[in-house]
Amino acid sequence: MVSSIRNLINNPVFQWSIIGVILVNAIILGVQTVEGLSESQVHALEMLDNVCLVIFCIEIVLKLIVLRAGFFRDGWNVFDFLVVGIALVPASGELSVLRSLRVLRLMRLATALPAMRRVVSGMFKAIPGAASVAGVLLVMYYVAAVMGTNFFRDTNPDLFGGLGASLFTLFKMMTLEGWPDIADKVLEHKPGAWPFFVIFIIFTTFTTLNLLFGIIVGAMEDAKEEDARARMSEQGVEVTEESSEVRLAMIENDVKHIREMLTEMRGKADVQPASADRTPELSRIG
Repeated sequence: MVSSIRNLINNPVFQWSIIGVILVNAIILGVQTVEGLSESQVHALEMLDNVCLVIFCIEIVLKLIVLRAGFFRDGWNVFDFLVVGIALVPASGELSVLRSLRVLRLMRLATALPAMRRVVSGMFKAIPGAASVAGVLLVMYYVAAVMGTNFFRDTNPDLFGGLGASLFTLFKMMTLEGWPDIADKVLEHKPGAWPFFVIFIIFTTFTTLNLLFGIIVGAMEDAKEEDARARMSEQGVEVTEESSEVRLAMIENDVKHIREMLTEMRGKADVQPASADRTPELSRIG
């Protein structure tokens, strides 16, 4: 029985059906926010929402039967369990806020679709490296806020009147949204303040943020490679730890050997007919 259940939950039709239920549930939750629905419509939507919840519960139970304790070793399964469990909590009294968290069930798409799962895994893997870059960015951001407050508090109190106002102003500048207007307001009173804005934008937006994005992209590539290794291992393909450059060099070397073998075989094929043509001449001479 366990093997048949395992085959069922691993069946692509079953997996795509769960994805379809997630999407339908997301549409239902969106329609429930529309104002002016009649009582019958609200009741029908709640019934459909409960049907989707039952399907999710059945899926969780089936996975628990197959995986047992191993179910909780997978972080994605734990996430599914928590998201479905929140929906089962009675939404009454002080817990009524949990009713709004039902939309988190849409996040199950990240566990159901491998492509989205790789993106989320890459983002989590990028946290250690991104934290270091974010720390440097925070220090630069804080230093610039203190300097801006000291420099421009008297002339532009609306932008740099305090540390909080300066942090918010610099954040708007860092997003490159309206930063020329902010700079123009300051330059009206202090024309020599332009290096402050140029240096801040170069070091925060064009340098540090791009470095942060590069770390995230690299982590996603690593997550994609790990996923490919896992699929190859499941299919019985030997997985090596060589880098992509080493594997490419090995492939080029194999291709070189194959070309040499083909050249030798072609040369032998050219020599053999020539030898056969000269054989009758040698026999007549003899």
